[in-house]
Amino acid sequence: MRRLLTIFGMIWLAATGGASALVTDLSNKRIEIRYSFNGADLILFGAVGSSAVDPVNDDFDVVIVVRGPEIETVVRQKQKIGPIWVNANNLSFPAAPGYYAVAASRPLADIASDAAFASYGIGFDHLPLLARTERGLAAPHPEFRRALFRIQASQDLFRQERDEVTHVGEGLFKTDIRLPANVPVGEFLVETFIFKNGSIVARNRIPLVVDKEGFERAAYDFAHNYPFWYGITAVIIALSAGWLAGVLGKK
Repeated sequence: MRRLLTIFGMIWLAATGGASALVTDLSNKRIEIRYSFNGADLILFGAVGSSAVDPVNDDFDVVIVVRGPEIETVVRQKQKIGPIWVNANNLSFPAAPGYYAVAASRPLADIASDAAFASYGIGFDHLPLLARTERGLAAPHPEFRRALFRIQASQDLFRQERDEVTHVGEGLFKTDIRLPANVPVGEFLVETFIFKNGSIVARNRIPLVVDKEGFERAAYDFAHNYPFWYGITAVIIALSAGWLAGVLGKK
């Protein structure tokens, strides 16, 4: 609790001091993944002040976007042939966000127009996604775009308007950021946008790092730096475990 109050105080002093229209901070800027990791909950605090927005007299909206590292993702379209479902078509997104979350103080449709959100890539519908096609990189078919969102959302990796930004007091706000257990490792970016009358008046970004530590870090590095030997080691371990289980079973 003392840490949270300290963060609140620092943000409030910075915002009211006139140095910036927007100041934000995270309760933790580095997440370590170990064997017992089952997800993480972060808190983002922010304050609005100075000349851009009067926190006492002006109404303002807050939109927070959390974007994870870009990874290649393949979406497959299934087709039913008789009683069997088979993969008919597939589309590869070479640089889709591995995690993407949007939280807002109100529904996005009530804050600004699609054009305003599109200018900054806010919201899944406005993400600048490209897919590999026979003609090279091109805009994906809407059906595959919706499928990507549906698949990632089912794994809790896409969270659009599922989390709310709460106004705490005059110019103060906060939101909870939920990272699931299957969150990808890498560099994240937490962006905060302040809207007034449908236009962005302030913007702030904070880097966030999610990384493996301990044995998980060593195994991850070994698998990525020496994939051949990692595969051989995995086979040897599997064979040894099977042999040991057989010996113990006979006894």
